[in-house]
Amino acid sequence: QGLQGSHAHTSATATPGDTRAAEAALEKLRGKLREAAQPAAAAGPAALQPAPRMTPQAREALERDISEAEAQVAAMRATARAHPVAAVRIAHRHHFSSALQRMSSVAEVRLRNAAEPEWRCLVKGSPEAVKPLLVPGTAPAWFDETHRRLAERGMRVLALAWKPCGPEAAHEARAAVESELRFAGFIAFACKTRTDSPTVCAALMESAHFVSMLTGDAPLTALHVAKEVGICTEAKPALLLRCASLGAKPVWANAVGGSEEEVAPFDPQTVADLAKEHELMVTDDAIDAAVEACGEAALDHLDVVKVFARMSPQGKARVIRALQERNGRRVLMCGDGGNDVGALKQADVGLALLSGYGDSNTTGDAGTPDKDSAVAQANNGTAESLLNSQTMEIAKRAAEASRLQRAAMAAKQKELQAKQQAWVQEEMERRARAGEPVGLMAQIDILKGMYKRMQKELNDERRRLQALHGNVYDQQKDALARLTAEIGGEADGTMVRPGDASVAAPFTSRSPSVRNIVDLIRQGRCTLLSALQQQQIMMLESLISAYVLSALSTEGARSSERQMMASSWLLMIASLAFSYSTPVERMHPERPLRSLFHPAIFVSMLGQAAIHLLCMRTAVMMATEAMGPDKLAEVVEFHRRERIRELKEAEQAKAAEEGDYMAQAMAIWTTPFLPNLLNTCLFLVETAQCVAVLLVNYKGRPWMKGLTENHALFLSVFAVVVGCAALAWSVFPEVNKLIHLEPFPDDAFRFKVMFLVFMSLGGTFIWDRVCIKVFAPRVFEAMLDEVRQTSLADLLPALMTLGKALLFLLVLGSGNLLAVGIAYFIYKKFKPQAPPA
Repeated sequence: QGLQGSHAHTSATATPGDTRAAEAALEKLRGKLREAAQPAAAAGPAALQPAPRMTPQAREALERDISEAEAQVAAMRATARAHPVAAVRIAHRHHFSSALQRMSSVAEVRLRNAAEPEWRCLVKGSPEAVKPLLVPGTAPAWFDETHRRLAERGMRVLALAWKPCGPEAAHEARAAVESELRFAGFIAFACKTRTDSPTVCAALMESAHFVSMLTGDAPLTALHVAKEVGICTEAKPALLLRCASLGAKPVWANAVGGSEEEVAPFDPQTVADLAKEHELMVTDDAIDAAVEACGEAALDHLDVVKVFARMSPQGKARVIRALQERNGRRVLMCGDGGNDVGALKQADVGLALLSGYGDSNTTGDAGTPDKDSAVAQANNGTAESLLNSQTMEIAKRAAEASRLQRAAMAAKQKELQAKQQAWVQEEMERRARAGEPVGLMAQIDILKGMYKRMQKELNDERRRLQALHGNVYDQQKDALARLTAEIGGEADGTMVRPGDASVAAPFTSRSPSVRNIVDLIRQGRCTLLSALQQQQIMMLESLISAYVLSALSTEGARSSERQMMASSWLLMIASLAFSYSTPVERMHPERPLRSLFHPAIFVSMLGQAAIHLLCMRTAVMMATEAMGPDKLAEVVEFHRRERIRELKEAEQAKAAEEGDYMAQAMAIWTTPFLPNLLNTCLFLVETAQCVAVLLVNYKGRPWMKGLTENHALFLSVFAVVVGCAALAWSVFPEVNKLIHLEPFPDDAFRFKVMFLVFMSLGGTFIWDRVCIKVFAPRVFEAMLDEVRQTSLADLLPALMTLGKALLFLLVLGSGNLLAVGIAYFIYKKFKPQAPPA
């Protein structure tokens, strides 16, 4: 396609010129013009009325597009006719080998001015692989210098060579085909980088991630790309590990300039120091030579190498394995081809990129930093904040493109529906003229054909709209792009498809960008923290519940079903809010703790358990002392009545057999229970402790949304503290009676219980933060920095949510339905409108 040629896969034949897509687009434009020129139809049914005619301005624009397209098609045809080669047919192909770095074919070449075809052996490959195959002494003097200059400009350079042969060469061995060649020249490809790649790399490096390149490209090409995306800098000179000959010891030499002068010998002990002043580059062959010369110690410092070039698939996997085993690194690999499969499987995290996007996201502004945006200004213009602002802009473009496509599809569907009767009438008239039957079965067949035609037209329109509006990363290029989009993007060359990489990697990016690396790291940290904290919560809450059951059983008491239902509802809301935590839009340089047995977590859990059990034991002693032996004996006697238990079990069994779950729930709700001080104290303290476990072990920022941003969890904690106080002071006696709570004897007892509640909340919080300070000081500093940066404006949304909840409860508690309706109307009236999705 880049050479403006066409290829027939069935016959393996290539011909100059490829005007099919442009001709199809031109014909479609002419069809629109002819349709606009048709006279208006006579009056008839509304469904058969034609669509509104084209305006003069639209007609003039269409005629301009047709003229431009005709000129382009004529130029393409003239170029094809002037080409000396009529056709090239491949008789035999030796496929590309990554080990040989080349491929070859035996081809039949038909020239326009020759009667008989010519046979030639054609070879292409890396310059260093093709040069030894040339006839000795025939390589031009400028071979190495030209290759180097092109590679330093970031071009993918292939050397082309050939030799004349006969048809019998199609049956010869590969070695015979690829020998005694003549140099034909270089072909250089400019492979553009995605425009947002520099921003993504900068964001990763700002968050203390080491970024390196692992590629099969030539070293100089890889170095140019690494500088473009920010992996390497111009400030540091680049050194390439070279090996002069087979068996020689590798040395560090200048990568650019054509000089192979030794800068430093290779020594595994000095690699880290050398990396402080230079950008280090290695190749697969150089690594082999280094290992042969210095043993496995040569792999000890690969984590300071910026560019790995000319890497084989096995070499890529070996580098990642060395980074994991010898350097203790956690590796995320991003790749898109079959050569990356081994590395993607070896990496701790593999992200596959879908192939077929072509040059999408290479010419637009999706990756251009917008330092004047509000998001960038709020985050001091960091690369990640710029990436966030670009992501928001792309989301807006995608929403607008989706809106345009929906509107166009709705208009197209309406247009086709208006034509259905005309299609049926035309087909009926055609069959009548041809003498074909037009009965009931024929009409059914016509309707089926009409439905297929309508579906085809809709699918064609959908592909056309996708070609026009599907690329939200780049703006529409030129008139030719508009023309080819008119036929559904067939000339666009974009055919997104999963490949070998997506099969091997656990994650696959569906966009032509590497920005999903950032999303993957953010979400991974959030998932890690959530899973770890859920384990902590499960252990501590299980311990608290076990102690409560043991304490009640020891004294001959038990928990009330109503109390368990009430506390379960509240804790369920808090747990759901906990599980729906989301990552923050910034990757912090400090990593979160990742092991349950880290001292900061394990010691904290032991201390929290001790504080909770101490408070619970104190509550038991206070309650039993206040109740006295007589009251305790009364409670024991009440719960020893077997008849009550038997009636309860019988009612539950009967309700379960009948499948009446509401009756079963009511049977549990109406189970007789004797309220007592011991049960009341343990209920309040246990509920507070369960929420304290959620509050203390919820580590939000700097890795995921904090407590004040998780409004449901914030309200749950607030509701528990306020609810415990309200129940302790019997603010709502009906509620206390409803959930079987015994009134406290005096205020002194109430203050003691509330002290235990606050001790469970505050004591465990302080102990946990002290453990983090002692055993993970860098994590503590990161969390403390987030607290310092929190302002009143950050707390305002949570306080507003709290105020709304209190106002709703106040209005609802008034029992005035009119007030409830007025409050809802005011809320809807003044609720800020969200931006269109």
